[in-house]
Amino acid sequence: MVDRTPGPIDRLLEEAWALVAGNDEGVVADYIPELAKADPATFGLGLATLDGAVYTTGDLVPFTIQSVSKPFVYALALADRGPAAVLDRVGAEPTGDPFNTISLDQASGRAFNPMVNAGAIVTATLVGGDTRAEQFDRILDGLSSFAGRPLDVDEAVYASERDTGDRNRAIAYLMRSAGLLDEDVDAQVELYFRQCSILVTARDLAVMAATLANAGVNPVTGEQVVPRSVVAPVLTVMSTCGMYDYAGEWLYRVGLPAKSGVSGGIAAALPGQLGLAAHSPRLDARGNSVRGVAAAELLSERLGLHLLRPNGRPRPGVRRTYRGDAVHSKRTRQRGEAACLEDAGSAIAVHELLGDQSFVSVEVLVRAVLADPVPARWWILDLSRVSRIDLAARALFDGLVQQLQDSGQQPVLVEPRARGPREVMGQLSTALPRFPDVDRALEWCEAELLLAEGRRAELAEGLVPLAEQDLLRDLPVDAVGAIEQRAVTRVFTAGTVVFEEGAPADGLYFVGAGEVMADLRVRGQRDRRRLSSVAAGSAFGELALVDGRPRSTRIVAVEPTICHVLAPEAFEGLRREAPEAAAGLLLAIARSLSQRLRASTAEVAALEEA
Repeated sequence: MVDRTPGPIDRLLEEAWALVAGNDEGVVADYIPELAKADPATFGLGLATLDGAVYTTGDLVPFTIQSVSKPFVYALALADRGPAAVLDRVGAEPTGDPFNTISLDQASGRAFNPMVNAGAIVTATLVGGDTRAEQFDRILDGLSSFAGRPLDVDEAVYASERDTGDRNRAIAYLMRSAGLLDEDVDAQVELYFRQCSILVTARDLAVMAATLANAGVNPVTGEQVVPRSVVAPVLTVMSTCGMYDYAGEWLYRVGLPAKSGVSGGIAAALPGQLGLAAHSPRLDARGNSVRGVAAAELLSERLGLHLLRPNGRPRPGVRRTYRGDAVHSKRTRQRGEAACLEDAGSAIAVHELLGDQSFVSVEVLVRAVLADPVPARWWILDLSRVSRIDLAARALFDGLVQQLQDSGQQPVLVEPRARGPREVMGQLSTALPRFPDVDRALEWCEAELLLAEGRRAELAEGLVPLAEQDLLRDLPVDAVGAIEQRAVTRVFTAGTVVFEEGAPADGLYFVGAGEVMADLRVRGQRDRRRLSSVAAGSAFGELALVDGRPRSTRIVAVEPTICHVLAPEAFEGLRREAPEAAAGLLLAIARSLSQRLRASTAEVAALEEA
């Protein structure tokens, strides 16, 4: 375990331990002779979070897992055989009877559920493997994966259970007579005995429970132990049947899916949050750990862990919403294009989503889109910051995309960065435009809008001369001519670095054809961040021409590009020989920078309000 500074969780566990440790009620199980040797004073607690932090207090001595193994083996059987094959032999109904009752469901002819011995013996035979030995290897390996470390068998306890397990054999023969077990009854019962004799600690059980709470992913190792799809059935049966005939009151008082065992262990899971475990051998009349139940009830009350506890309205998953007339892409636009986007940009709407997406969060988004008083023509759904998309959210996204497309509106997707959500959204319409970030999505929508608004003529065709450069359009013809006399032409192939960050200022660049991109290295990140794209008819490098300081960004040619370059020496010559032209150029640069600053200020304000 990683060393760390003790904090509030450690203190809460320690306080719960101290308040409960003095409870000497209950007795140690003695129907299995080896279990009777357990120290009744032993008491340990564990709590594991879904990001891999594990907190423990008290005694972390190894003990045999016993019936706490049942939900985890049930998960393995569901994963290996599928729900239909398992449900064919093992039901999911609580019994209200002791865990070792010799009975089956007369209505269905199945074992009642996998949490009582009858169902657990059958479940063990349903895990993958061609022989009983292979099945046990699967169980041991599977439980080890749940725990995040290799587990062993207590051979003495196994022998003790085998030698005294006549009641379980009677249960097994009843299951055999009902056609639920094969002919080798003794081998099948001994498979179950070995399963119950696997050694764990309270820390192991906390991690195992957290793996169920984490949709089958071990939070310590990151391994997907069982498929997400099997977790809900397992937690459901734990909720209704996991605490023997105390299951109803446990759910009422503690409110967590849980499983107990006669060696004194308890494992409980709060889906999406944590795993909780306790171990103390003193048992109550129902076979549950007295101290474990008391500690779980105390911690549930103090931390508000009850699964059905109302927690208020979930936070919407929409981070912010804005329009394309207030926030633009990083592509540099000529004045006519910029004015068009200012006037018509509200036809582009952006919804940035954040975190886990469920029915509640996506329903809010759907309602906002469909009820928007100013309908958009392009809807950008930015899912880059989404961490999970559940089944309901996936269905609502699919329905929203389809409805927008049917109504002639264009949904646009910014792909999730996380692999899981990206795979889920990959199942949506193949006709859906997809982009790696919101800036590129905005740029695409802007281009579509400009074309729809009849701005196709402003898209550069051929070489844009200096006289038609956006920065120079207001200058007199002679001033432009003086600049043109002093400019040189440079050609860059696609991918060429025009200049690097920190390079000396080498002039003002007018893009005559092609396109360049300005990007910046972000500290602590491998990738570079795009700052802007500059197409034909626009300029870059103004600041370095004015102040002479090193370049603050890198410029790369996106495609074959031709630039007209006014070097610093040429600009100095312009100031000496054509001062009015130089003054006009400086004024044009100042106006351009002022417009960019105003636009950036307005954009920041719009994002703050969104």
